[in-house]
Amino acid sequence: MKNTTLLLPLMLAACSQAPSQSFDADNTIRIMKTLSADDMKGRRTGSEGNAKAQAFLKSEIAKLDVFDMTYETKFKTQPRPNRDGVIPPDSPVYDAVNLHGLIDTDDNDEGPLFVITAHYDHLGERDGEIYNGADDNASGSAALFAIAQSFVSVTSNHDVLFIWLDAEEMGLQGARHYVQAADFGSRAVFNLNLDMVSQNKTGEIYASGSYHTPALKPLVSKAAKGVDIKVSFGHDRPEDGPNDWTLQSDHGIFHSAGIPFLYFGVEDHPHYHRPTDEFSTIPIPFYENSLKLIVNTAHVLDENLESLAQSTRL
Repeated sequence: MKNTTLLLPLMLAACSQAPSQSFDADNTIRIMKTLSADDMKGRRTGSEGNAKAQAFLKSEIAKLDVFDMTYETKFKTQPRPNRDGVIPPDSPVYDAVNLHGLIDTDDNDEGPLFVITAHYDHLGERDGEIYNGADDNASGSAALFAIAQSFVSVTSNHDVLFIWLDAEEMGLQGARHYVQAADFGSRAVFNLNLDMVSQNKTGEIYASGSYHTPALKPLVSKAAKGVDIKVSFGHDRPEDGPNDWTLQSDHGIFHSAGIPFLYFGVEDHPHYHRPTDEFSTIPIPFYENSLKLIVNTAHVLDENLESLAQSTRL
């Protein structure tokens, strides 16, 4: 990817503040609560709880009057490699499923494709306790519904593909499967990824990716105007070491394939990968503001997708 600084005047010619988009926050919260309930058993890939989450998500996707096509893709996956980078030969193989919803505009399937992702799997059950994964990542999975719903009242300028990804916790396998095998892969020019967007005591969320694509920073700043949330930029520089999130969630697979990304997420908190990451611990007012920011940003990115697509070729 090339530096996109020269594109800033073009992008900033748009209005200084993103218009507020229409979505049902209560419905989004309901979806997050349902996904992180005990009967989903932590949604571990290949488990009955994960299959139940799939069924619930498919029923909710079908209710949205925005997608021109919905489908699923199935693949096989194994647990993450050990510290030596090796998957033990006796490791089980799991069935995984990505769920897709496509908004198809009148571009003869030749224009740039905007891909919006969030993983719905989590850790499952360990030592008799359920790891419900409300923030990680029922919050991002539910947020995809808010974004999709907002495109009903304000139509998209480009084809937009929503993917509820499986097997992120097993090494970003759902994103890897899409990038390597999906028919739309050659048209994908930008990825917006949501992973842990609902849990922060100080009202702060990070927008990661502007180090790699500098033109993103003013776009996110525009989307944040009028929203009661603190947006910080970072966690995307090589010198950040283990705090560099560039390859630590599904957007990393897109980045490695040369597709620019924007990642929204919060810093690790006491509930991260703990049984206490459940709906009752979520600060709902923060999540509501996070949703406003995310939805606004999706529309700002859609408005500027042509310029972002050009940035990969400069």
